[in-house]
Amino acid sequence: MRPRPYPLDLEAGRYSYLERPNRALLELAVKELGRRRPAPLVLDVGAGAGANARELRNRIPELFLVGVEPNARAAAIARAACDEVFEGSVDRFLEHTDTARHFDLVLLSDVLEHLVDPLALLRKLARHPSTRDAAFVVSVPNYAVWYNRVKTLGGSFSYSWSGLYDRTHLRFFTRRSLLELLERAGRRVAAERCTPSLAQSSAPLLRRFFESELEAGDHLTLGDSVAFRAYSRVIEPLETRVCALWPELLAFQIVCLAVPA
Repeated sequence: MRPRPYPLDLEAGRYSYLERPNRALLELAVKELGRRRPAPLVLDVGAGAGANARELRNRIPELFLVGVEPNARAAAIARAACDEVFEGSVDRFLEHTDTARHFDLVLLSDVLEHLVDPLALLRKLARHPSTRDAAFVVSVPNYAVWYNRVKTLGGSFSYSWSGLYDRTHLRFFTRRSLLELLERAGRRVAAERCTPSLAQSSAPLLRRFFESELEAGDHLTLGDSVAFRAYSRVIEPLETRVCALWPELLAFQIVCLAVPA
């Protein structure tokens, strides 16, 4: 009998994310890029398999998109959406990138929670010649979301393959702690958004329907599904409005546009 997969068995696990575009992050990115040059230069840090990159390119075809992704499997898929993909860490990318190239926007979609020292990375990006004048669009999971409060009250916690309890998360944020982090990195938060949590709370169950696709290496299958498109068109906008009433409690992700202070 095949043993049940265990999220904290990192040696046995491969790239395990079921990706979909972050609508709140993309909304802020598109709005900011509309104020920049006609063919903007975008750096997608932790690009994954390219779900955000692909959607951003659909909305702004003329942009030049550079992805940074340490996972080889994900980087290979992201190349279909990005003009360039650097396979490795963002620190190594900044060491090797052309300092004469100036990015208009840096995407950090669910990246900071995976780092030992997220403040150091933000400060490095804020000081590097290629990114210091760029706007940052940052998304992190909201640790104070309602279903985590319920689980904590009930004494329940277990790691999972992705989401709030992602097995590789090292740091946890609330709206307030994210705002403080960005401020200490020398950034001013110019706009905020959030992603809804109601459907997201059932993500572990939803994931089971796509296990065969994930095993085959199709990490973008969720975003391509008819059900997800219908959700994005009809349910997600309503859910987002509800969650925006009390993001500290109802948001799954807190999303900020941060500009040089």
